[in-house]
Amino acid sequence: MKSKNFIIPLVVYPFDLMVSVAESDAKLKKTLSDNGVNDEDEMWTFGETTTGRFCLFPSNQGLIRIREMPKTNVDYANLQHEIFHYVMHIFDRIGMKWTQESDEAYSYLIGYLTSEIYKRI
Repeated sequence: MKSKNFIIPLVVYPFDLMVSVAESDAKLKKTLSDNGVNDEDEMWTFGETTTGRFCLFPSNQGLIRIREMPKTNVDYANLQHEIFHYVMHIFDRIGMKWTQESDEAYSYLIGYLTSEIYKRI
């Protein structure tokens, strides 16, 4: 199975999101390094039963990593789970708490990222 790695700029926010699908640890580590991410703790590694992972590095660069290319509804649900984590952390970092007044901004960013990721995979 072919792996994928791509970057989605958040355009209006000073953040980029790297998405890694079905990449080996070695390949992802090199790609992160090539993009200026120095993560000595290797927060992006998978546990034995982990299917997806989210990281927001101190440099404001984010990563969503999925173990395998999504095929089933559960796979896509796991990817959506990681997208949600990413959006929650981005808005927390900029100081926008999730409230009834801000939930539309959260929804739009989740929709944007979901669309961008799905069209690339």
